[in-house]
Amino acid sequence: MRHAACLLLPLGIAFAAPALAASPAETGCTSKSRACLEAVAMSYIHALVSHDGSKIPLAPDVRRTENALTNAKGITEIVESFARTDMVESTSDVRLYADLEKGEVVAIFLLNVDLKKGGGDVTTRAGNSEYKVAVTVPAGTYTVHEAERFRIVEGKIHEIEIIAHVESPKNLGSGWPVERNAAVKK
Repeated sequence: MRHAACLLLPLGIAFAAPALAASPAETGCTSKSRACLEAVAMSYIHALVSHDGSKIPLAPDVRRTENALTNAKGITEIVESFARTDMVESTSDVRLYADLEKGEVVAIFLLNVDLKKGGGDVTTRAGNSEYKVAVTVPAGTYTVHEAERFRIVEGKIHEIEIIAHVESPKNLGSGWPVERNAAVKK
């Protein structure tokens, strides 16, 4: 039985845009080596904090699902979505598990977000359609527990699968929009 390697970063490490290394696209990283796969996955995680998805090496047919809902297809939709990550302040406790044979990396980490005052509904996209996401938690800081799987071929991300859970006060509901609840029940 093969075991995936794990890269444990020290508790409390936060990624900030100015300290980032060159992206895999800039370095020409296209092998199935552990270092290349992890660099490609980390380029996505770094983009969450920098709010700039333009440096992520994405395949033209890339697809991203989050909590059972496909929320972006293709490079343009994914890159544009990073402009809406301004609430992300930092990441911490990043752990990477690589499967070299499959060309996959699973990243498990904490995402620290600050929901500004104003709340209400946010319009977002799922594929080619827009839908309203009800913001059911009050303004404030939250920790999102994330697990993301990246399928990487020749240095480009083809699939992103996200499972996210927001740590929130009791009795506020799941925070999932109706569309996601319906998608999960199918």
